[in-house]
Amino acid sequence: MGNRLIYSEGAVSEVVGYIMLLGIIVTSVGLVSMLAIPMIEDLKEDAYLKNMEQGFTVLDSKASLVALGKSPSQLVQMYCQKGDITVYDQNTSHITVTYTEFNNSYEIYNQSLGTIQYQLGENKIAFEGGGVFRKYPGDGDPVTITPPEFQYNGETLTLPIIKVEGNQSIGGSGIINIYLVSNNTPNVLFPNQDLNYTNPLTVGKTINVVIKSDYYMGWANYIEERTDAEVSTNSATKEVRVKLNAKPNDQWQDLETPIDVYGFNVSNEYGLQNFSMILANGTSDMKMRLTTSESSAEPYFTLYAQRMGGLGPLGVVNELNYYDNHRRETWKWEVEALKDDQNNFNVDFLNNNGTIKYTSGQDSWTWVNESNCSGTYKNNDVFTCGGKKLVQHYMADAGPTFSLYPDGHPHFDGFDPDNSSYILYYDVMPPRITFMHIVEHKIDIKVG
Repeated sequence: MGNRLIYSEGAVSEVVGYIMLLGIIVTSVGLVSMLAIPMIEDLKEDAYLKNMEQGFTVLDSKASLVALGKSPSQLVQMYCQKGDITVYDQNTSHITVTYTEFNNSYEIYNQSLGTIQYQLGENKIAFEGGGVFRKYPGDGDPVTITPPEFQYNGETLTLPIIKVEGNQSIGGSGIINIYLVSNNTPNVLFPNQDLNYTNPLTVGKTINVVIKSDYYMGWANYIEERTDAEVSTNSATKEVRVKLNAKPNDQWQDLETPIDVYGFNVSNEYGLQNFSMILANGTSDMKMRLTTSESSAEPYFTLYAQRMGGLGPLGVVNELNYYDNHRRETWKWEVEALKDDQNNFNVDFLNNNGTIKYTSGQDSWTWVNESNCSGTYKNNDVFTCGGKKLVQHYMADAGPTFSLYPDGHPHFDGFDPDNSSYILYYDVMPPRITFMHIVEHKIDIKVG
């Protein structure tokens, strides 16, 4: 009977059951610790970031109130559980606005933008230039949460520059107060009568906007997708560039050289609208010589005008020479040069009354692919498409941007260039600009 008790297995199943149950619980707890807790932490981090994203959206709206003069100051409170908030006003973000005219670049604005940035690990959220951007971990482009202050509609560039000033950093857990205070009255940069910055833009020029930022691709994507501007980017310098072509002046201008041509629309066969001159105090020795290359570096073309018999209609003969690869195309035609009662020659290069003739001993080669007036021209062939088409053809070849320089000596003779004027009006390549408004708004930032 004792042996039966010793070898009895009646209670084994209950003990084993408890052991197995304990093993399942321990394994489950381990799996939860290994898998679920990181997932929970990720969800908590996502919640932190979403909360900060909403906070920065509020910051953006209140910063606009301060910057645009609707409120002298604002307070933004954010509940920060992890990560850091930093205010930079150094060159981590920068904007430069220039215009190019007569082969020179002139600066309208060149300052840091300033940035307010929240960072948690590799996640970043930033207020910059009046917009909010978010950068996720990895190599993807930043996402625009609220758009920065950059508006261009195909005619007008509106650029309120929101400049952040302050250098602070704060982290930890708790309520963070961000104080926004208007620094000064708006600084109107363009238009500016004192600097002769006027609207509409009256002289043909190229407007250049360069934004340097860690969020440059966010800027680039916004400008390209939400405005009519075109952009180029440089990943090495973290820059986005916008270039806008100003329409040329359709009014008389002083005859000064070089005559700069910006953004000539090479795709528009009839983009050249007017090329006329009033040559003051003209004499029988009137001569004018222009070239697109000061050094005769091919390809280039020259345009000569010289008085011929009489001072009435058909009083000036023009000669256009195109040079490339040691070959030359030459055209000659007569234009009206009506002399007024003040001894001024009025020359319209495009509306010819005389015959346009090809006068080179070498057959032409640049007209083969033209959609109109195409072909190969030989010596003494007559061109029937007019002076406007002829000059347009060679300007398109030189374009979209080039200059007309004085050629030889004397390049102006037999008239008074200081009192002479010209019109060179043409269609410009998009993106075009007619009006520009740039105003700087400064905001002092303090966090605590």
